[in-house]
Amino acid sequence: MTEEKLSRLKLYTLLLVEDDEELLNKLNIILSIFFKEVITMPDGKDALDVYKTQKIDMIISDYSMPHMSGYELFKEIRKENKKIPLVIMSNYSDSEKLLNSIPLSLAHYLVKPVDYTTLTSTLVSMVERLEESEVLTYKISDELSYDTSKKELHDSEKVVPLSKSEIITLELLLQNKDKIVSNNEIELNLDPTENKSEQAIKSLIYRLRKKVGKDKILNISGFGFMLKL
Repeated sequence: MTEEKLSRLKLYTLLLVEDDEELLNKLNIILSIFFKEVITMPDGKDALDVYKTQKIDMIISDYSMPHMSGYELFKEIRKENKKIPLVIMSNYSDSEKLLNSIPLSLAHYLVKPVDYTTLTSTLVSMVERLEESEVLTYKISDELSYDTSKKELHDSEKVVPLSKSEIITLELLLQNKDKIVSNNEIELNLDPTENKSEQAIKSLIYRLRKKVGKDKILNISGFGFMLKL
């Protein structure tokens, strides 16, 4: 169950905020294993600018930083976003800061130094927070939605059956929505050990288009495919 929940993070972008460069780099290496993308920032002020201009799904931030603390950063974010999972990091002796952070509705609280087991359990808590707020559901159209936790495509009240290859490809397109995904990327995600012909990829996309709509998956001639939501 834990591995299954952690695998869902590949659909999401994490903003990691920490002014200690060594710790920032260490955490970035580990967290990049789990997330689609990890964006790193050295202080809260720059992190807030990134949050306002980019699609950020989760945030882990140090509490004490120059220019803007993690607490101040999260306070600003909570003014307009009650659902995004937030995690604050602080030293063992900073129990008062933890109490201050309770009103921020954190997904978790990390005590430094952060060990791998605690970090992964924190990531699971973040996924569960997404599940609670139904953020793990992608709205494809007025009638269609895809539930990443159950790996199900829903058409109003019924479930549209998807093959394993269709699930992998749809999730890859969702991870890169509004971006071109090449035939080679699709092939590698399906099975890096098996070569698939261009026609086999086209047939797979054809079947998927019949289920999500031809206008949703665009064929970018000579480059690949793009999902438009």
